[in-house]
Amino acid sequence: MRLSDELPEIYYRTIAIYLEIVVGAVLFFMFLYFAKIYQRKFLRAWGYSWLALIIFMSSTLLITTGGYFSNGLPRVIMSSVSIAACLSQMALILLGTYIHRREQNFRTRHFIFFLSGILAFSLLAVLFKNEVEEAAAQRYLVRVGVKYLLAGVGFLWAGLVISTNPQFTRGLGQKMFSYSLIGLGLADVYYAGIVAINYLGGDLGIPIFYGLLELILNAIMAIGMVTWLLEDERGKLKKANSQLDSFLYSTSHDLRAPIASILGLTNLAKIELREETALKYFDMVENRVKKMDLVIADILQFARTTKAELKLEQIDFNKLLQEVISDLRFNEGATAIHLRYTPNPSFQLLSDYTQLKIILGNLVGNAVKYHHVEQADPFIAVRLITKKEEIIIEVEDNGTGIAKQYQEKIFTMFFRASTKSEGTGLGLYIVGEAVAKLRGRITVTSEVGKGSVFTVTLPKA
Repeated sequence: MRLSDELPEIYYRTIAIYLEIVVGAVLFFMFLYFAKIYQRKFLRAWGYSWLALIIFMSSTLLITTGGYFSNGLPRVIMSSVSIAACLSQMALILLGTYIHRREQNFRTRHFIFFLSGILAFSLLAVLFKNEVEEAAAQRYLVRVGVKYLLAGVGFLWAGLVISTNPQFTRGLGQKMFSYSLIGLGLADVYYAGIVAINYLGGDLGIPIFYGLLELILNAIMAIGMVTWLLEDERGKLKKANSQLDSFLYSTSHDLRAPIASILGLTNLAKIELREETALKYFDMVENRVKKMDLVIADILQFARTTKAELKLEQIDFNKLLQEVISDLRFNEGATAIHLRYTPNPSFQLLSDYTQLKIILGNLVGNAVKYHHVEQADPFIAVRLITKKEEIIIEVEDNGTGIAKQYQEKIFTMFFRASTKSEGTGLGLYIVGEAVAKLRGRITVTSEVGKGSVFTVTLPKA
């Protein structure tokens, strides 16, 4: 090969090496950070594979650019480091894949034995006919050809294991990771083939695009690793949420069944007993059991609010409000409160029925619960205002009101403005979550002793 033909190859190869070093450094620190955050041991192995890439590229750069490492003992040492780092990158990727598949750590003594084998092979490959001037071609075959052949076979093996193993998720990340490994393996085997052909008397050059190809494949590998991690964590989170939902619903059902039995027994006891003290105690038991049932019902409602997928449909607001009022008609004091609402056939909106009913039911229910029914005109006013790009729902009452210092906290989970409050502290939190799910916002203006106005603003779907 002529010198004029080598210069472009060396030039582009050097640029690609610099870029690979920078990319490798970023990925090394990124994966160590991920390993610490997610507590995944396979991420640490993958992280150190990028450190091996940095060492491999840096040592290759020092050898090819000449200078202190161009000959003698320094070259022997640097060549050994280059070979060991190249094979270590492949080995660490295989190790991380093994840990990920088995979900258990690799034994340290096995890893030390494996790494010692790589170091021993690297040193022997460099020392092979090192002092024989006539054996330059043989040394190149062993140091470069065998190195790339072993690395290529290792990358191919890792790629095939990842792409065919049924234990791994079949997501985009896995495909990108496995295909990039297979591509990198084929590229390294191709490089080894060129070295072997040249040793046998051929005159093949390394393509100019080879360095860029390595860079692209390593970049795809990194993106695949990160994507696979995110998909894997998402899968585990989805499984955990599913198990939590099953536990929540089954536990709630198991709790509500004995609660219903206790309420039935207390009702029977109150019918049969005539002693005033006993009736008083049974009333207390009934109140506590109802409070427990209310807590469980709110938890279930919260679970449905957060887990349910949005289902947009055309909703008749008049019918929705009528259902809410019907559900609350037996609440204490409800019959004494006047509802101010003017039905309008045009009150149609596109939204999620379940979320909207949760919002309206809790706001109107709270207005009933915290009212002054003994005043002259206790009322609850509901208004629907439609604008060009949004819908506004207002629920106003002239009840007890909320102190100003509590108004920013009422949408917090389990917050109750008063120790005398009979609620669970979940109602308005659930409302806030439902409003957020509909991409809306909720505000409150209130004055103690005069009442409150809750304003829900929702974007038009």
